[in-house]
Amino acid sequence: MAIAEDSAPFDDLRTLIANSPQADEDARARALLRQQQIALPSGELGRLADLAVWLATWQGGAAPHVERPLVAVFASTHQIVQGGVSRYGADQARALTDQILQGKGAVNQIAEAAGAGLKVFELALDTPTPDITREAALSEADCASAMAYAMQVLEDNPDVLCLGIAGAGATTAAGAMALALYGGTPAFWAMAGSAADDSAMLEVKAKAIGAALDHHSGHLDDPLEVLRRLGGRDIAAATGAILAARHQHIPVVLDGFATCAAAAVLHRIAPASVEHCIAGSVTPRDSHRALLDRLGKKPVLDLGLCLGDGSGAALAVNVLRAAAACHNGLAKKVP
Repeated sequence: MAIAEDSAPFDDLRTLIANSPQADEDARARALLRQQQIALPSGELGRLADLAVWLATWQGGAAPHVERPLVAVFASTHQIVQGGVSRYGADQARALTDQILQGKGAVNQIAEAAGAGLKVFELALDTPTPDITREAALSEADCASAMAYAMQVLEDNPDVLCLGIAGAGATTAAGAMALALYGGTPAFWAMAGSAADDSAMLEVKAKAIGAALDHHSGHLDDPLEVLRRLGGRDIAAATGAILAARHQHIPVVLDGFATCAAAAVLHRIAPASVEHCIAGSVTPRDSHRALLDRLGKKPVLDLGLCLGDGSGAALAVNVLRAAAACHNGLAKKVP
């Protein structure tokens, strides 16, 4: 699977999205049959049963497994933070990324506890994405390039892929994308991220999201244009990783508002294109919950986490392990 470096790279992306592999219905049927054979009353396993069937369906095997989970963290910055939309700037983004690279971030501890690998992908961290209230975040070629770059997250052949975004400004970009993709108000979609508990900063952020939509008005009918104009390298990379995982039959666990905005791009093109994704957790922000509702995703966990760096997805790994273990190991009903 590759994206050509030509004059219209989005054409290749549209082809990849249109040709996304479908769910393995045979594997789903076998998994459902196995659930019926488990020596427990129907419904006793609750959502663990649903997650086991989901894993089997997208892994395409008789037995779901979580043996090589990987947490991929995309790190980038957005110039729009210079307008006061976030508590975090370029310096804090670099410090946060370095912390993760040194193994000292929250996501490191949680991934290790879950037995998951972790990789950080820096996306020109010291060169912020342009201010989306004044120009496009990316050219078409650069957007496609970021998506293609992210596809290397699958080089180690994980059986479950967890996605997170670290840096500064991503939730503002994601809020603008959500407004463009689903409508609503700038103030509502501004509520994700570090500004949510600061009313003055939240107002600035809402104005920035509105200004971005005004600047790009008339050019946001195509979800890929929404991504390149309002997103950034980090969100584009997450979109590419989701698409690549679909083509390699790897289930995806989303974490945070920005990765959900990445999934929303694909969802608006073809709703079925994100059926291989689940939400690992949800932040305490109405905007995040609303975005999950639009994606049709019920979070596995709701622990009040606000990180978005892959921590919530990594936490969900042990739930998936438990789901697979119960599915594969529980005794069968006695005939």
